[in-house]
Amino acid sequence: MDILIIKPSSLGDIVHGLQLAESLRSSIDNARISWVSRELFAPLVQSCNTVNHTYVFHRKAHLSAFVKLIREIRQTSFDWVLDLQGLFRSGIICKCSRGKNKAGRSDAREFAGLFYPIKASLPSAGPDSHALEILMEFKQLFEQETNSTLHPLKFENILSEENRLAINNRKTKRLMIFPESRRKEKEWPFFQELTNELLKNFTNLQLVWVGTKSMKTEFKVDGFEASGQFLNLTGCTNINEIPTLIESSDLILANDSGPMHLAAALHKEVVALFGPTDPKRYGPWGQLHNVLEAPSRELKKLSVEHVTQFLNKKLTNN
Repeated sequence: MDILIIKPSSLGDIVHGLQLAESLRSSIDNARISWVSRELFAPLVQSCNTVNHTYVFHRKAHLSAFVKLIREIRQTSFDWVLDLQGLFRSGIICKCSRGKNKAGRSDAREFAGLFYPIKASLPSAGPDSHALEILMEFKQLFEQETNSTLHPLKFENILSEENRLAINNRKTKRLMIFPESRRKEKEWPFFQELTNELLKNFTNLQLVWVGTKSMKTEFKVDGFEASGQFLNLTGCTNINEIPTLIESSDLILANDSGPMHLAAALHKEVVALFGPTDPKRYGPWGQLHNVLEAPSRELKKLSVEHVTQFLNKKLTNN
């Protein structure tokens, strides 16, 4: 069965889509998954074992690039085309594709719902359901249970030689920190203070900061970098390296972000810091007990002391 999934962005949403795709692939004989992804996230999708083929959508390219993408997609006739994005552009891609069955979200926006005849229903809790639960409702279209066990995603082992040498050099527990998020208001402002506190109090702990090449944080801790106890990989990490880095760690700390969802999808323990967004809708799937919510939903009110105490318990038990 050939299935085309249209989910160009964002990173967290793509991770949820990959979890749905893996659930379908593992339960349908000879399922072949193709994916439409933005160029920014395509390397991650391509490295995922769930996906057989990736079509790259250049969001800011000329119209001719979009026409070329449509022509490429139309070379294959799919059994199912699933628009998981639910926006105008994804709806157009769905409409123009060749598919026996075309389905999309019942909560689609920008008139995208006009482009496909079949719509996946919402969970019983409606639009307030967790984002992954909403996508898992697509399984009903294949006459499958929506609450099936989710297997961890698998990715190719990809690391630059420099990053591989850096993370292979350790003899202690590793806490990996992802200090960025897609929106600034979702970023906790005290990661540097927390890092200083942890390095002083945990001599058997290695801290690693990770951020993609669009993010470079100039943060040095005298003495700790030379010893290898602190690594700053921000600004020197490709997006398809993130799964391997997460797998190399004992515990992850992140904002409400794509890496947080990716850690949960890899079944790695992740402590998630939440402010303006609702963890019941966007928290790490299966790990809501590891969410720290800021008072009044303002991340600046979530203290370093509170986060340190929570991490201490987790690191002690690991």
